[in-house]
Amino acid sequence: MRNITLIPWQNDFIPALGRLLVARDDFSRCTVLFTHDRPRRYLKAFFKECHDLPRPVFLPRMTSVTEFTAGLRRELASVPVKAVHRLDLVELLRTIVSDLHASGRGLLARLPELDREAFLPWGMQLAGLLDDLLRQDIEPEDLTYMEGEVSLYASGLLEQLGAIHREYVNRLSERNWTTPGLDCAFVTRNIIAVTEQLRERPVIAAGFYALSGTEDILFRRLWEDGILHPVIHSDPALALGETPHWAAAEHTAWLGRWKTRAEIPEGDEAQIGEPVIHFREGFDRHSQLAALTEDMAAAPDRDGNAVILPDEGALLPVLHNLPDKEPNISMGYPLDRTSLARLVETLLTLQENRLEDGRYYWRDVISLIRHPYLRLLGPEHRPLRRIFHVWEAEIRTGERYIDPLAWHPPYGDEILDGVDRAEAEPLRRSVLDYCLDGFTNVRCLEDLGRALNSLAAMLHEHGEGLWHTYLVDAECLFRLTTSVVPQLRNVEARHEEFSRSTLFALLRGILSGERVSFEPDPLGGLQVLGVLETRQLHFRRLFILDAVEERLPGTNPYDPLLPDALRKLLGLPDARERDNVSGYNFYRLLMGAKEAFIYYQSGVQPGLLDAKSVRSRFVEQLLWEREKREGRILAHDRDVIRTVTFPTGSLQRAPRPVPATEAVRSRLMEILVKRGLSPSGLDRYMQCPKQFFYSYLCDVRPVDQVNEEGDRSEFGSLVHEVLREYLTPHIGRKTRLGELDPEPLAALFAEKFAGSELARTLSFDTRMALVHTGRHRLERFLASQETATLLGLEQRLETTVEITAPCPPIVLKGFLDRVEEREQGVYILDYKTGGGVTPKKAVWEDMDLWDRIHGFVRAEDDPGLTEDVARVVQSIQLPAYMHLYHASEGTVPHNAGLIKLAEDGKTELLFPDKWTEEEREDVVGNMTPLLIRTLINHMLTTTVFAPQPGRRCKWCDFKAPCGQ
Repeated sequence: MRNITLIPWQNDFIPALGRLLVARDDFSRCTVLFTHDRPRRYLKAFFKECHDLPRPVFLPRMTSVTEFTAGLRRELASVPVKAVHRLDLVELLRTIVSDLHASGRGLLARLPELDREAFLPWGMQLAGLLDDLLRQDIEPEDLTYMEGEVSLYASGLLEQLGAIHREYVNRLSERNWTTPGLDCAFVTRNIIAVTEQLRERPVIAAGFYALSGTEDILFRRLWEDGILHPVIHSDPALALGETPHWAAAEHTAWLGRWKTRAEIPEGDEAQIGEPVIHFREGFDRHSQLAALTEDMAAAPDRDGNAVILPDEGALLPVLHNLPDKEPNISMGYPLDRTSLARLVETLLTLQENRLEDGRYYWRDVISLIRHPYLRLLGPEHRPLRRIFHVWEAEIRTGERYIDPLAWHPPYGDEILDGVDRAEAEPLRRSVLDYCLDGFTNVRCLEDLGRALNSLAAMLHEHGEGLWHTYLVDAECLFRLTTSVVPQLRNVEARHEEFSRSTLFALLRGILSGERVSFEPDPLGGLQVLGVLETRQLHFRRLFILDAVEERLPGTNPYDPLLPDALRKLLGLPDARERDNVSGYNFYRLLMGAKEAFIYYQSGVQPGLLDAKSVRSRFVEQLLWEREKREGRILAHDRDVIRTVTFPTGSLQRAPRPVPATEAVRSRLMEILVKRGLSPSGLDRYMQCPKQFFYSYLCDVRPVDQVNEEGDRSEFGSLVHEVLREYLTPHIGRKTRLGELDPEPLAALFAEKFAGSELARTLSFDTRMALVHTGRHRLERFLASQETATLLGLEQRLETTVEITAPCPPIVLKGFLDRVEEREQGVYILDYKTGGGVTPKKAVWEDMDLWDRIHGFVRAEDDPGLTEDVARVVQSIQLPAYMHLYHASEGTVPHNAGLIKLAEDGKTELLFPDKWTEEEREDVVGNMTPLLIRTLINHMLTTTVFAPQPGRRCKWCDFKAPCGQ
């Protein structure tokens, strides 16, 4: 019985394999099988530099085991077979399950039959399971009484799994369809023919670890017949009769099944020494990358270095942190994380959120026109970039749902000066046609595939120069057209109708399974690889990122059809074997290195149920073995485990004030003299000087965008307009306001609201709620009003405020919503559709505060004055309105109040009823003017416009520039 050749995993596998092959007499007739394609390039490079190889010579055939098996199937099959798409397999399985359901036996017959869409996810899982069974050469038995382990429908399928499997294989054969699993099963069931086919073609199985069932049968028969020679890369203890490392468990089992032993070729004895391993612990990926950059900068050279990424999604962040800007990348990057996939996802989201009348959600349209691919299409001057910029500004100030095809760019406007309409308009229309109309009426896979193909053609036609510059994006586009689209359009069920949600879910699933490949050349220099791509390869220095449990060994998604705990019932590999494979890949790679840097994350993972990242069990074992050797705990040993930290300064606990420079003071004086001041402006300064600075001095406006819940200020203006129009006929005459008919008021509100821009932007339920709530509250408001003579509505008044020289007088102006006369005197009333406050009653008797106000000269002498005034005064609006009325009309109003329309129209008055006329006159004629002058003097003499954080910050338009 022949032995199995073992290359110690401390040694470089490819040169050792190459030397074995060069020494063979049948060198050119050999077929070398690898687990994947990349080692083939390294072996060819070895042969190129090998001086012991005579030239000219034909090289051995080098291929992956999957290609090898498929090739044997093609050579031995009596009729050509066709590789079938997964969706066709699902449809085939649906007919099989439907026939079993109609047979009337078992749990499956008692359950409701699923339609095509409902069966789709189960069919996907079932097709994967059946192919796995074929690959393992397992004839499954029925699994009965599984109701407590899986769902009822899954239990019904497992109960007749044997019948499903047999019928599945038969119907595939009838159609001359094949799958990778069926290729494997065909080879093992025709093993005699395979042996004869390969009699003069020796096979070298290089670097295999855990064999599948069919691989084990095929390899063993070929090995026993002297055709196949296995060469493994493993722990040399297997050949020396010592206890091997646990990661070589599958090799141990392999040798036991074949009843053979491993032997190390002469001259390939294991190199002495273990790798020097450094551990880097970071809170997140940024800290890992920072440590990676530092460690790579300290590395003496780049050749023989490899960056290993268990998480393939980390590729792009890693590339931005590598010192070598052109590394050799050999891994697949997920297509669904690329810009092209983001564009496709935007198009799908647009359709999912589209209304029945064809209008699209405004945020989705902005996401579309902001996509870089679309903005870069066309000539070199990129006309769509300017057009889309103008369009975005209009969308943000428009309605919640819009019709993109109804908008026309203002080509004659100065803002688009220089944009050629004849050149830009066809391009813009083409983009909208392919991105919107193309995906609107998709009913089947053919429609969806055609829409994607047309989109790709449009991007290629109008962005040809773009793809020559951005090669990765060009590869993504190529992958979309050559892999994704054919999977949709080449299936037999391509004309079957599916719901839009199912079609889009299928497309998202296909995208998530696609990988964008990178060319693995050159073979020297810095290498960037995934863990699976490192198989059979050797590197001197390793940088392994994301060495956490969820990546190494990794967690498998839950299988609702056959959970991991049930796989052993069918003889399928379970999590233990998958963990062995992951452990072998990790330790084999590590044992061949001279130095390794292992980075892992120890912080909280946002979005993953706030779970804390745990370093991999493989890392834990490395640390444990080192602790045993050294006889000490390494948790706080910075020479072994270095925690990545960043220098930090003191935390900014509050937003910074704005310095009042001479330029700021000059600007403030100019605006005060030119525009004057209003009571609301005084309120704003008193409550938050920094907000006053932004809104009054800088004219900083909040970002214009659609208010999806309705503009409160617009609603308030509408209510004010309704009340003015309703009450205007009653001006100048005494009226029992509480006895007026509320129906005309409610009808007027409903009419005005229905014709407003606000109503068109709100959803139906919000609109109806506002109509009914508004009618109810206006009726309650009217019922709560007292008998009075209306003197004016929305009356504009102004007066001047004398300020300490050299400042000229400041105009104080305001609008009084309603002025009326009652038996007690004149009342000034202000409508509030939202919140509103009046000064605290005790403010007028707080002598300590008023002494500070009387003695005020400069802000620097009493910097906390405005904060204290704001706390007790709360709002100066009503006192200021009374002062304005007194200064303009010569009459001291009896009282003022807020009519809170949001609280059924109740009125909150400024002065208590028990106050005397002298007390009221003192507040209106003396105290209020003094407070107004003090606040203006304070803003003119302050050294900083300080923020005053509080509850109002939640609704402030200037949170971002303020630093909240």
